[in-house]
Amino acid sequence: MDKNHSMIRLFNDEDILTFTRHLTQLINKLNYFKLQNEQWSYYYHLGITEGLWTGRISMKMALNNSMHYTYGRSKNLIEQRRKKYEKQLEFIRNEAEKYIKQPRNITAQIDMNNMMTIITYLIHKDQYQLSIELERRRGTLKFDAKDHQLVQAFYQLKPRKTEIHSAKMIWKTIHEEQKLQYEIAMFKEWLSLKTTLTNCTLQDLALIKINEIFTQLVFNKQLQPTNHLSMNDHNNQINSPNQYIHDLSADTLSKAEKLAQNYTQKVIDEKTKLLKRKDNSKNNLDLNKTTQAIESRSINII
Repeated sequence: MDKNHSMIRLFNDEDILTFTRHLTQLINKLNYFKLQNEQWSYYYHLGITEGLWTGRISMKMALNNSMHYTYGRSKNLIEQRRKKYEKQLEFIRNEAEKYIKQPRNITAQIDMNNMMTIITYLIHKDQYQLSIELERRRGTLKFDAKDHQLVQAFYQLKPRKTEIHSAKMIWKTIHEEQKLQYEIAMFKEWLSLKTTLTNCTLQDLALIKINEIFTQLVFNKQLQPTNHLSMNDHNNQINSPNQYIHDLSADTLSKAEKLAQNYTQKVIDEKTKLLKRKDNSKNNLDLNKTTQAIESRSINII
């Protein structure tokens, strides 16, 4: 309690407040440049160790194989950014050190260790989303690079048209299933919050497939003649709108989960066709390599 009163008293001092504000700005820039320097150093390290510089294919090729058409950055750009943030980081670090070391009466009145702890905590909290986004970009870069390599490895085997058709169907279906499973998870989390649902708030979730299923269910209900509705549905629409929306949401979730199961079965069926072709093929070794390449990429998507 004494420490809290002491801090409040100190911040009532205009000079101390000005000093703290400027120090916070310096530390904020320092931490930002540090995050950026780490990010571009990471890109550079991946480029050197794994050759993950810019990768690009045609838009048509990307669309047909359910992949991003480009990934990464050029070596020159990465080197420029890395050097830029390294230089800025060094400059702002020196500025912060000089500012703290300046002889002044203010620092004598402040517990600088405690002050730095508070400032650092607040800045890390403020820049948390940025650090998460940078981490996501790292993962995306590695995934996209690996994905391109696996697709290229498949086509280098010179597969037949039937195998290419199967590969595209399997990859597209898995890709769609993964997107739907994400939407289902987000929708379940939203429902668990017990928030009053409306079509508007559901649209705000930006769950494309879930919203499509929900909207279609609402449309089908509206098309039904009143005398064909069950007594329960009719009463819910009139007396309990919230219950009506709840029931629609449950039906939406059920249909989405059934659709995800259909995606899974579709992949199983197509893989079964591939195995049958392999058993009946004279070029069993070549088809086995092709099947393995398709499976490797399938695992990477998941």
